[in-house]
Amino acid sequence: MSDITTSLAYSSDSAGMHPSHTLPIKIRAIAEAKFQQVEIAFPDLEAFAAQEFPGYRKLDNNGNGDLDKLVQAAEKVKKLCEELGLTVLAVHPFAQFEGYEDAQKRAAGLNRARAWFKVLKALDCQILQVGSTPDPSTSSDYDVIARDLRQLADDAAAQDPPIRIAYEMWAWGAHVNTWEDIWEVCKRVDRPNFGLCLDTFQICARAYADPTSANGLLQNPPEGSAILQLASSLKALAITIPPEKIYYLQISDGSRKVAPEELKKSAEEQGISPLYAWSNAWRPLPYMDTSTPRSASEGAWGGYLPVLDVCEAVLKTGWRGPWSYEVFYQEDMSKDSELIPSKWTKAAKLSHMLLEKHLKERGY
Repeated sequence: MSDITTSLAYSSDSAGMHPSHTLPIKIRAIAEAKFQQVEIAFPDLEAFAAQEFPGYRKLDNNGNGDLDKLVQAAEKVKKLCEELGLTVLAVHPFAQFEGYEDAQKRAAGLNRARAWFKVLKALDCQILQVGSTPDPSTSSDYDVIARDLRQLADDAAAQDPPIRIAYEMWAWGAHVNTWEDIWEVCKRVDRPNFGLCLDTFQICARAYADPTSANGLLQNPPEGSAILQLASSLKALAITIPPEKIYYLQISDGSRKVAPEELKKSAEEQGISPLYAWSNAWRPLPYMDTSTPRSASEGAWGGYLPVLDVCEAVLKTGWRGPWSYEVFYQEDMSKDSELIPSKWTKAAKLSHMLLEKHLKERGY
């Protein structure tokens, strides 16, 4: 593909947020923008199943629901991808799984995983992305967390074909919310099919940014400034994580367009962390104000995270693998416009070209 990637993917839930932006429409837009892979969002797939099968019952926390219909929908998606020359990189987000002391909750999580495995098989997909749980009632003990994820990895390895687990730090995770955390858990899981999904936004959201502060940066971090804090974190990342344990890299920026008080109010109304609210609605593409500028009346996209520095640190590990663009910009993506899916997928290719250009200038 290039000196820095083995393939390029785009996430289905990043190609439109309005109900009119159906999964087939978004997949076609991803293919038309010349991506080789698609990352399938499970909610997108369930919405498609509901369109195909009126009365479709979504899977619950125990994996119960209209699984047969969901598998049939997945088979249709796989066929569409094959017609368009796409493969499915990963399915996400499998969440709120690890760290429960209650045996029934652990059993329910495994049942849900086994249902998802059937969906992955129908999609011919071999990576399940697992986000670090935001549930504060779970254990903070890395050994307990690893116990559950080890069982998940073993069940995944027993599938035909075997499935890999890509563990991602969510910045709003209750106990695991930095790359250092997921690496510590990964070492304890100690399974060949258990690795990491690194994400430029999630890394910066903990080591550089604070969208609730006046300047958008971490206040009084241990290294003295946000820039130094991130530099220290990335220097360590580059020499710590073995490249074979990085399964793929997700790319997005973060916007300062949302005012701190507005973000905090939105988060409170939704009952979620401000970082989670920021992630859901204010993640543009890197370099978007250069590659896809808006009109003066619309205002800038407002991206300000040092995405390039994170990408460089990941490449310094020696890793070369799939890059997946996962972005969420609600005020634009939620418009009832048929132009949205192609607008964002094509903009992502322009952003990637700029990232490649700047990385080449740094010797990659």
